[in-house]
Amino acid sequence: MLFSLPPLYLIADRATCGDRPMLDVLARALDAGVRLVQLREKNLDRDVLEALAEQVLSLTARYDAMLLINESRLYTASVADIAVKIGAQGVHLPGGTLPRAVRDRVGPSFLVGYSTHTHEELDCAGGADFVTYSPIFTPGSKPGYDGVKAGLAGLANAVIYSRLPVYALGGITPKRAAKCRTTGCAGVAVMSGILAARDPAKAVCEFLKVWE
Repeated sequence: MLFSLPPLYLIADRATCGDRPMLDVLARALDAGVRLVQLREKNLDRDVLEALAEQVLSLTARYDAMLLINESRLYTASVADIAVKIGAQGVHLPGGTLPRAVRDRVGPSFLVGYSTHTHEELDCAGGADFVTYSPIFTPGSKPGYDGVKAGLAGLANAVIYSRLPVYALGGITPKRAAKCRTTGCAGVAVMSGILAARDPAKAVCEFLKVWE
């Protein structure tokens, strides 16, 4: 891996920002110290996604932060191509895809993240630089979620099992981030905990304090 991974991974979409422009929320988060951002907009036409990604990249570049573009199973090739075309630092792949296939196309200088939820998916992560493992707790972006949650014990087990750095994802708050850190995970991936916070900059600072 040619990148140094920061402990906080911000997953950004417009819907979670509510009535605030996503770029404004991102600017506040970046100013507070976020250095790794995933643009997670799965249902946009290619041209619209590319235009939005360019706007986000222009913002992250000001802070020397890394931008990854989330891919859907329908548009894996095209989204990776968008990331390469605009100069984003990488992509984030959904579980069930093959990171190795993307790695073979884009080379070693491209950052590849991969979503996992089971040991079987961790086994398929070859070619990625890191994984997210979820859900650890009830996701804040999915109110009413009643599916299986890994919990801290599941996260600890994934950290031991995985050959790659693991980011905890799903219902992560600063207090829970401190508990996640005890498992040896590389960091936490956060969405609504920052984007929906009344003060995104303050939320970022609280998450980063956990890793000081």
